[in-house]
Amino acid sequence: MDDRTRAWLYEILKAIQEIESYFSDHQKNLQHFSKHLIKRRAVERNVEIVGFFLSRIARHIPDLKLSQVEKITDTSRRLRTGDAHVSNELLWDILANDLPRLKEEIHLMIIQTSQ
Repeated sequence: MDDRTRAWLYEILKAIQEIESYFSDHQKNLQHFSKHLIKRRAVERNVEIVGFFLSRIARHIPDLKLSQVEKITDTSRRLRTGDAHVSNELLWDILANDLPRLKEEIHLMIIQTSQ
Protein backbone atom coordinates (compact mmCIF):
# COMPACT_ATOMS: atom_id res chain seq x y z
CA MET A 1 0.00 0.00 0.00
CA ASP A 2 1.39 3.39 -0.90
CA ASP A 3 1.68 6.32 1.51
CA ARG A 4 -1.17 8.23 -0.11
CA THR A 5 -3.64 5.37 0.35
CA ARG A 6 -2.46 4.85 3.92
CA ALA A 7 -3.04 8.57 4.62
CA TRP A 8 -6.56 8.32 3.19
CA LEU A 9 -7.29 5.32 5.42
CA TYR A 10 -6.14 7.28 8.46
CA GLU A 11 -8.40 10.19 7.47
CA ILE A 12 -11.34 7.77 7.36
CA LEU A 13 -10.43 6.38 10.78
CA LYS A 14 -10.14 9.89 12.19
CA ALA A 15 -13.63 10.79 10.89
CA ILE A 16 -15.12 7.58 12.32
CA GLN A 17 -13.49 8.20 15.70
CA GLU A 18 -14.85 11.73 15.70
CA ILE A 19 -18.37 10.41 15.06
CA GLU A 20 -17.95 7.93 17.91
CA SER A 21 -16.92 10.77 20.23
CA TYR A 22 -20.32 12.44 19.79
CA PHE A 23 -22.13 9.69 21.70
CA SER A 24 -21.85 8.11 25.09
CA ASP A 25 -23.18 4.57 25.32
CA HIS A 26 -26.49 5.63 26.82
CA GLN A 27 -27.04 8.19 24.03
CA LYS A 28 -26.21 5.91 21.12
CA ASN A 29 -29.68 5.35 19.68
CA LEU A 30 -31.73 6.63 16.77
CA GLN A 31 -34.13 8.60 18.96
CA HIS A 32 -31.33 10.60 20.60
CA PHE A 33 -29.60 11.09 17.24
CA SER A 34 -32.79 12.33 15.57
CA LYS A 35 -33.45 14.91 18.31
CA HIS A 36 -30.03 16.58 18.16
CA LEU A 37 -29.55 18.60 14.99
CA ILE A 38 -25.98 19.57 15.88
CA LYS A 39 -24.94 15.93 16.21
CA ARG A 40 -26.71 15.04 12.98
CA ARG A 41 -24.89 17.82 11.11
CA ALA A 42 -21.56 16.73 12.60
CA VAL A 43 -22.22 13.12 11.59
CA GLU A 44 -23.25 14.24 8.10
CA ARG A 45 -19.99 16.15 7.67
CA ASN A 46 -17.91 13.19 8.79
CA VAL A 47 -19.84 10.78 6.56
CA GLU A 48 -19.02 13.16 3.70
CA ILE A 49 -15.33 12.90 4.63
CA VAL A 50 -15.45 9.10 4.91
CA GLY A 51 -17.22 8.82 1.55
CA PHE A 52 -14.83 11.23 -0.14
CA PHE A 53 -11.75 9.26 0.90
CA LEU A 54 -13.44 5.90 0.24
CA SER A 55 -14.19 7.01 -3.33
CA ARG A 56 -10.55 8.04 -3.81
CA ILE A 57 -9.33 4.70 -2.48
CA ALA A 58 -11.85 2.78 -4.61
CA ARG A 59 -10.59 4.56 -7.74
CA HIS A 60 -6.99 3.94 -6.71
CA ILE A 61 -7.58 0.27 -5.76
CA PRO A 62 -10.34 -1.08 -8.04
CA ASP A 63 -10.54 -4.49 -6.32
CA LEU A 64 -11.03 -2.90 -2.89
CA LYS A 65 -12.74 -5.21 -0.41
CA LEU A 66 -14.31 -2.91 2.17
CA SER A 67 -17.90 -3.07 3.41
CA GLN A 68 -20.59 -0.76 2.09
CA VAL A 69 -18.27 1.41 -0.03
CA GLU A 70 -21.00 2.17 -2.56
CA LYS A 71 -23.65 2.93 0.10
CA ILE A 72 -21.36 5.28 2.02
CA THR A 73 -19.93 7.03 -1.05
CA ASP A 74 -23.42 7.51 -2.51
CA THR A 75 -24.70 8.96 0.77
CA SER A 76 -21.63 11.19 0.98
CA ARG A 77 -22.26 12.48 -2.54
CA ARG A 78 -25.92 13.13 -1.76
CA LEU A 79 -24.96 15.08 1.36
CA ARG A 80 -22.26 17.05 -0.43
CA THR A 81 -24.40 18.07 -3.39
CA GLY A 82 -27.61 18.56 -1.44
CA ASP A 83 -29.59 17.05 -4.31
CA ALA A 84 -31.57 14.66 -2.14
CA HIS A 85 -32.66 14.35 1.47
CA VAL A 86 -30.78 11.79 3.54
CA SER A 87 -33.00 10.32 6.23
CA ASN A 88 -32.08 10.00 9.88
CA GLU A 89 -32.61 6.26 9.53
CA LEU A 90 -30.08 5.92 6.69
CA LEU A 91 -27.47 7.98 8.54
CA TRP A 92 -28.12 6.00 11.71
CA ASP A 93 -27.74 2.71 9.85
CA ILE A 94 -24.38 3.85 8.48
CA LEU A 95 -23.31 5.14 11.90
CA ALA A 96 -24.44 2.10 13.91
CA ASN A 97 -23.72 -0.74 11.47
CA ASP A 98 -21.45 0.20 8.58
CA LEU A 99 -18.84 2.47 10.18
CA PRO A 100 -17.87 0.05 13.00
CA ARG A 101 -17.37 -2.73 10.42
CA LEU A 102 -15.45 -0.39 8.12
CA LYS A 103 -13.25 0.72 11.01
CA GLU A 104 -12.30 -2.90 11.77
CA GLU A 105 -11.57 -3.64 8.12
CA ILE A 106 -9.35 -0.58 7.78
CA HIS A 107 -7.44 -1.49 10.94
CA LEU A 108 -6.83 -4.95 9.47
CA MET A 109 -5.69 -3.50 6.14
CA ILE A 110 -3.22 -1.24 7.88
CA ILE A 111 -1.88 -4.06 10.05
CA GLN A 112 -1.57 -6.47 7.13
CA THR A 113 0.27 -3.99 4.95
CA SER A 114 2.60 -2.94 7.77
CA GLN A 115 4.08 -6.42 8.14
